[in-house]
Amino acid sequence: MKSIVQEVLKPNQKPKENPLFSGETRFAYSKSMAGNNYPQTPPNIDRPNYQQKNRQKNLSFIKEETVEHSESKRSNKEFAAKNESVPSEKDYSKDPLAMLQTLSLVQGKQPTHQQRNHAPIRKNNVQEESQLIGQTRDGMKAWLYSNPYSCLLENFQRSIKSNAIGVITSPTCQPGQLFLLNELLREYPTMKYFLTWDKESKQCLVLELYEENVELLKQALKILFKRLSQHSYKQIQVYQAHSPSPWLTKQLDLKTQVDGVAVLEGIEKYSAIFLLDRLLKKSQDKNIHYKIEKNYLLLHGYYEIVKEVSEELLKQAERLS
Repeated sequence: MKSIVQEVLKPNQKPKENPLFSGETRFAYSKSMAGNNYPQTPPNIDRPNYQQKNRQKNLSFIKEETVEHSESKRSNKEFAAKNESVPSEKDYSKDPLAMLQTLSLVQGKQPTHQQRNHAPIRKNNVQEESQLIGQTRDGMKAWLYSNPYSCLLENFQRSIKSNAIGVITSPTCQPGQLFLLNELLREYPTMKYFLTWDKESKQCLVLELYEENVELLKQALKILFKRLSQHSYKQIQVYQAHSPSPWLTKQLDLKTQVDGVAVLEGIEKYSAIFLLDRLLKKSQDKNIHYKIEKNYLLLHGYYEIVKEVSEELLKQAERLS
């Protein structure tokens, strides 16, 4: 600091020369500065043109960006073709028209998605419609009510809230209907029912079945209707049961439980008396119990004896008809 101050206080002393501009070098530099306002570039030195290089660099960057954009656009199209998806908004962020097309494509798919959501609902509505399962020439009919309307439930025989109700009606009551229903209830033990049946056939047969599972009830209803239809073609038939259930025993108006029971259906009262008279005169040792009803003959006792006697009576009844 002291030396700097001393130099300032010596105005008459010549300043130190820069070693780069000493002697002839200094003279050449002063002369060139006096002749030209700007220093000239030596002939052997190549001065680069920075403006032209920058302009070429910008143009090459634009070309590369255009190539990259076209390649990315082509790859996006191939990806969209393979996956059938809508192009992303990033690929078209610089193009307002492309943005509108992208929005239109997205909005165009929304109704299709809504229709797919509503399709199962229409299908369920078809499945929930009530159906007429079938009907025969003699007037027997079967219906399936899927999710019946709430205000219509009071028209059924039992006030049970069920997803499905099956109904079978017939203008006549036959004992064979009880045997077939007994078999069905054994196959579907959880199924609830209501039955109107008259052994003298003064009333029509009305059977209502209740089940939460619609498909299960539909299956059971078709099975029972088919069995009843097949047996209705024959005028005289025999039905047998080994160890009948208490329900069947009660419906047949039997006071005690029996080993076997059989019904000869389709014969009237005096025809039944005729067949029994001939049987008892020939086979007095047969330990057989019977009941003569208006439209059928009821046999009960040991199952083997009941089976043998009922089949013999059937053959004789067919000869008389």
